[in-house]
Amino acid sequence: MLSAALDLLDTEGVDAFTMRALAGRLQINPMTIYHHFGDRDGLISAMSERVYRSVSAPALGNPRCRIEALLRAYHAQVLKHPGLALLIFSRPTVFPEQAQRITEEIAQLLVEAGLSPQRTRLWVNILVDFTHGAAIATAIGGRSDPEGSGSNDDYNEALAELLNGLMT
Repeated sequence: MLSAALDLLDTEGVDAFTMRALAGRLQINPMTIYHHFGDRDGLISAMSERVYRSVSAPALGNPRCRIEALLRAYHAQVLKHPGLALLIFSRPTVFPEQAQRITEEIAQLLVEAGLSPQRTRLWVNILVDFTHGAAIATAIGGRSDPEGSGSNDDYNEALAELLNGLMT
């Protein structure tokens, strides 16, 4: 069900993403989906868990390199499933555990890099918001294929500049 839900969202978009449309695609009764996930928010949370669970910083390396790798991996997933990010943003009750984990991991790495708690909070927001904005702008602009445009390179260069400025 989760694969079909992600495929529906990726191919048809946020507006077409309904329980009824998903049930039609799977040729099942919509109540079957509700039985498995409780409600739409439960389905969105489960989709988020699947998409973002593999996003993490490498275990080795300095904090700057680990933050960069983590944010690049997150950016790639948002680019791959931009509709999912839009759904999460549009539903304040849905803040997946994986998103919380990623945010906490960034904060921990910033502390390891020597930032104060106040600067850590500020920079977590800057880095996460920058990553979301870059990925969603690329996806909305119809350039969600990172291999087919300079958008991924642009993001990587801008992220490196941000981190270089932060860590000096």
